[in-house]
Amino acid sequence: MIGPRALPVLVVVLLAACSSAATPSTSSAPSAGTVAAVAAPDDVGPELVVGNPPPRPAQPAMAAGYAPSLVPDHCVDRDLAAPLADDGTLTVLDRSYALPADHVPPDLVAASAAGLEGASGARLVRQILIDDLRAMRIAWQAAGLTIELESGYRSYADQATTFNGWAARIGHAAALVRTARPGHSEHQLGTAVDVISPGWSGRFGDWAIESAEGAWMAAHAWEYGFVMSYPADGIAETCFGYEPWHYRWIGREAAGEHRASGLHLRRFLERQVDR
Repeated sequence: MIGPRALPVLVVVLLAACSSAATPSTSSAPSAGTVAAVAAPDDVGPELVVGNPPPRPAQPAMAAGYAPSLVPDHCVDRDLAAPLADDGTLTVLDRSYALPADHVPPDLVAASAAGLEGASGARLVRQILIDDLRAMRIAWQAAGLTIELESGYRSYADQATTFNGWAARIGHAAALVRTARPGHSEHQLGTAVDVISPGWSGRFGDWAIESAEGAWMAAHAWEYGFVMSYPADGIAETCFGYEPWHYRWIGREAAGEHRASGLHLRRFLERQVDR
């Protein structure tokens, strides 16, 4: 134990030691702009005196892990180039995004390849959906129902005729909600169909509840890869009015994912583009 009389002497010794340690030797000081290793106890390791850092090693090239989102205000009428997803089956088309006028699917065939007859069999659709269309046709016939294809593929020019006809009938502003401008129609993809019951022509009615065929499609079409593009509660998301007769094929797996997501089709497809 140190007695009280020894404290002043100890303080003087400590101060002298600190002063000596704080004064570096001019012969061993590192020059400006260098990094030097200073000896330290073995259990501590060398201590770096910071000056200019060493050059950074070359970094590996990093691919972007995301894609930019589509425009948020997609209900605005314009003609942006649609981002084609996969083989076109998941392409986003809306009032902002459009296909070029010369876009024609490469594998169009008559729907008769799926066993449809008459005018329905003459409609054009993509070969890629024929197997699922055939399976769906067999299923609805097994249920005692008859469903007809009123429309399949439409060219850019065909859609222009359709839009102009609606505009002449109900006015341009109303037509923008009722049908797509040319280039903006899913029918130009060759994977969308309009389906109806024999004799049913209530274009302003609710086919999904006014007919057994419409109710069957609303309940089961997704099982065969067909999704209702414009449901009754979706105008804020789809920017188009309710069309219970309009179904778009996106494949069985994607249709199952879409159903589980709870999203409207356009929002679901937007997420596929962003992957």
